[in-house]
Amino acid sequence: MEAGLLIPSPLSLSQLILTQDNLKKITAYKAVEYVEFGMVLGLGTGSTAKHAVDRVGELLRQGKLKDIIGIPTSKKTHEQALSLGIPLSDLDSHPVVDLAIDGADEVDPYLNLVKGRGGSLLREKMVEGACKKFVVIIDESKLVNYIGGSGLAMSVEASESLSGI
Repeated sequence: MEAGLLIPSPLSLSQLILTQDNLKKITAYKAVEYVEFGMVLGLGTGSTAKHAVDRVGELLRQGKLKDIIGIPTSKKTHEQALSLGIPLSDLDSHPVVDLAIDGADEVDPYLNLVKGRGGSLLREKMVEGACKKFVVIIDESKLVNYIGGSGLAMSVEASESLSGI
């Protein structure tokens, strides 16, 4: 899996008045530029990934993207993608994901991530572990000097399907 940090270009003076949500949307739309026809696409969870899923749905509706299969990382993303007409599947049917797009809760200088504070840690990890390329959408509020540096609680998730292990 390739890793990298996608940082939007420097802001012009007119862009400085944009809200944080508008900046998330701009960056999410930029991430969707990596999506190509025929891809199996991991659909992330959270406020930033929501914009990426919206954009994929919009491009499909406009005919600018075709033959995309989405693998959602949460029930919420599943419902959102269905409402936008994005064809969906799962990792059992598509064990290799071409590209996943998601946000992160923390990113350190070595590109280590904390994910899943939105409650979808296990599914996010499974989808992103199956992907060839993973695009992480963040803003500067997610950058920390070390993992755990934000002082926010870390995620712990249990799964019924793994409880017998």
